[in-house]
Amino acid sequence: MSWLSPAWCDAAYNVCVDWLRELDKHPTPLLQALVNRDARLGRYVENLLAFWLAWPDNPFYRLLHRGLAVRDGNRTIGELDFLVEDRCSGRLQHWEIAVKFYLGTCPGGAYRCWQGPALQDRLDLKVDRLLHHQLSLPFTLEGAALLHQLNLPHPDSVCLLKGRLFYPPDINTGAWSPIASNLDHLRGWWMTRDDFLARYINDFGVEWVHLPKDHWLTQVDSRINIGVAEQAAPFIERLMQSNDTRAIAVIGLDTQHNEITRGFITPSGWLKDTK
Repeated sequence: MSWLSPAWCDAAYNVCVDWLRELDKHPTPLLQALVNRDARLGRYVENLLAFWLAWPDNPFYRLLHRGLAVRDGNRTIGELDFLVEDRCSGRLQHWEIAVKFYLGTCPGGAYRCWQGPALQDRLDLKVDRLLHHQLSLPFTLEGAALLHQLNLPHPDSVCLLKGRLFYPPDINTGAWSPIASNLDHLRGWWMTRDDFLARYINDFGVEWVHLPKDHWLTQVDSRINIGVAEQAAPFIERLMQSNDTRAIAVIGLDTQHNEITRGFITPSGWLKDTK
């Protein structure tokens, strides 16, 4: 099994940058490919990746299948995200893709210390499912039978796990980072509402916007209108009127409406609820 590394991502981007710039100018083919697609963030990322893999001039891969259900009779036991052909080696690859956002709850690097914002996911649980369920599907009896039916060999397993990690403020992040994580991974912070207000109530150079989930992947600047930006005090007051017990994604904007900081604000009892 292999993990698609940052170096691989950089190389893929550099080779395809002219195509991407052309899409920026003329995005109709991409927008048409995304119409009526599942809007969930993970599915959105899969749809973007599928568009790239299906690009006829893709120099690396040829997309063969995506979203193949593996069944035991009438019961679905899993789904193969992508089956692709490596154009250089000719070998079949099975790709599993995940994009995740986790908040660190204790130092030491253990995956169990990284909690999803809605308290329904943890890094250790996701990695375990990727390794022992999703990536192993082609090697089950049912998966092997499906590949045989499609006249395909056993594939090489490939995993792409992306996202962002959020740390408590003012800590040594090196003592908290998950074991084997990329040293240059995307970072943010998280803090309770009370701590956030104490830190930013007198900082009038930053205004705050609640970041909708469909923009968690977005680097915000003055060209992108996410919502009305507010000073810290009225922003928190509005959040406290909500009964939402999840961590809330926020961005801080400068006076030019460019993003300068990003994090999650949690209710006071959020960390207690993770234990």
